[in-house]
Amino acid sequence: MDKPFNGSLLALGRQIRRKSQAELVKLLDGALTQGTLSKLEHGRIQPQPEIVAKLAEALQLRESFFYRSAYVREPMVSYHRKRAKLAAKDQDAVHGLAEVFRLNLKSLLDSVELDMTLPPLPAVDPDEYGRDIEEIARLLRQRWQLPKGPIEDLTKLAERAGIVIMAFDFGSELIDGFCQHSCDGLPAIIYINSNQPKDRYRFSLAHEIGHLICHQTPHPEQEIEANRFASEFLMPTREIRNDFEPVSLSKFMDLKLYWGTSMQALIYKAWQVGCLSDRMKKYYFIEMSKRGFKKREPVEATHLREEPTTLRSIIQAHLTELDYSVDDLGEIFGLLSSDVEALYPVPRAKPQLRLVN
Repeated sequence: MDKPFNGSLLALGRQIRRKSQAELVKLLDGALTQGTLSKLEHGRIQPQPEIVAKLAEALQLRESFFYRSAYVREPMVSYHRKRAKLAAKDQDAVHGLAEVFRLNLKSLLDSVELDMTLPPLPAVDPDEYGRDIEEIARLLRQRWQLPKGPIEDLTKLAERAGIVIMAFDFGSELIDGFCQHSCDGLPAIIYINSNQPKDRYRFSLAHEIGHLICHQTPHPEQEIEANRFASEFLMPTREIRNDFEPVSLSKFMDLKLYWGTSMQALIYKAWQVGCLSDRMKKYYFIEMSKRGFKKREPVEATHLREEPTTLRSIIQAHLTELDYSVDDLGEIFGLLSSDVEALYPVPRAKPQLRLVN
């Protein structure tokens, strides 16, 4: 290899395979000590070719994975559920896989460019709006010229504004999504757990859009603010207030199908706009819990599409118009062909992309 071995990518490979240094050393069967492995990951020494081959075999990666001149960084992370319940190794694996997606996207966008048909997300300082997050949500609806009523397909809107959405199974229900601001020549990226109901998926996506707009720097109330943004963006107060009368569980079921948001989000919204007292909000949440609706709501919004297409189109462009094979992509990514096929399914639709001359 002409490029030097990138120790940070060795650490990343270990991370996505959920292996500690000690576990990887054991897999190598005496080829390395843990101290030597640590020095490799920190870039203090360069490995011999036979060691690289053993590392690739143990981690089920190609040797090319370790020779990319890439800067590995942590994503901006936001959660909808308690982080403490998520095992550190599982959390690291999700973050690691997201970073692999980011590095691969950077390689892919060398050859294609995205078409934007909506204005990009603005960077807003909430302090300039008195931290009126709902007003910022309403301004985005105006910026995108959205009609009144429910948003039909939020994923499509976000992609039209240049956001890349990567939906995959996080392997846990304890984390719904996180995002990375535009940087390193890449567009903003939102990572969404595909293993969640579509109504929750939409709220998670709107939540992350709120972060991208409002939180260029961390803020102690950022999770609450992102929830407020998502609620107002998906369910504008002026439009939904009258929909809650008369309030009942069956009414929340009907509104879920109309607005494309969960019953729990609707109950909270009804309380927020003054249609429910504190006592009645508590009552409905207790009823939801008693009936098992907090784990699985009684109606599913099966009409919601919310399927990301940008990444599929990028891969399709490489496989058809640029004449790459899956094996070619695997060599670029440093992944086995089976992993490429699992992570990047080939779509049937013709890509709407322009090749870069």
